Amino acid sequence: MYSIELNKISLDEFEQILTSVDLLPGRRILLNHLAEVIERLKQKGVFHLEALRKLLQNKRQYPELAETLSVSMDYLVVLNREINGYMSKPNPLSELDVFSDTELEKLQKAGIKSTKDFYEQCLSKTARQELSARLSLPAEQIILALELSDLLRMNGVGPVYARILREMGIKSVSDYECQDSAEILEKYQKVNEEKQYIKVKLGIKDVEYCKRFCRKLDRDIEW
Repeated sequence: MYSIELNKISLDEFEQILTSVDLLPGRRILLNHLAEVIERLKQKGVFHLEALRKLLQNKRQYPELAETLSVSMDYLVVLNREINGYMSKPNPLSELDVFSDTELEKLQKAGIKSTKDFYEQCLSKTARQELSARLSLPAEQIILALELSDLLRMNGVGPVYARILREMGIKSVSDYECQDSAEILEKYQKVNEEKQYIKVKLGIKDVEYCKRFCRKLDRDIEW
């Protein structure tokens, strides 16, 4: 599966995540009486993020839900955004900077438009070999795009960061999980200082945030 299964994230773990990361200013409202909100959700039979996501889908019920949880309507809107943000969003293949315009057109005609499409179509060695032969794409190019697509499944990783990770020798979700967080940060700082890929400075909390989510991603690829 391309994205995290939200039923693998309990409300208790969700609370730990929110209290251990540096939330953006617009998301800090979620910390208001968080423990009480979590307890009231459990009383409603909501114990993981998938159940909470489904609860928040119907915005017409927000007034009643806000009263039940003793929160504002704005709180529910931000909470919904936060949860949906945990799901891996597909990137356009063009953002990988791997394929030419002609190759992207071939892939699009084959129904492969995003990193999610590419990931799902290239899980097995046989599938990659068939795609390579059918679209005249070098095997090495397909592997590169698959590695980047896999890294992009991690919450908090964008196309540029994925390319930096690969340059550091981290080519998959499994590689990221297995490597020590301090080592990841040290290698990232070295590469980024040398080549100035990203202006934003990462900290150990950012590395751990990505790692917390990568642990819950499926490992479907046959390398």
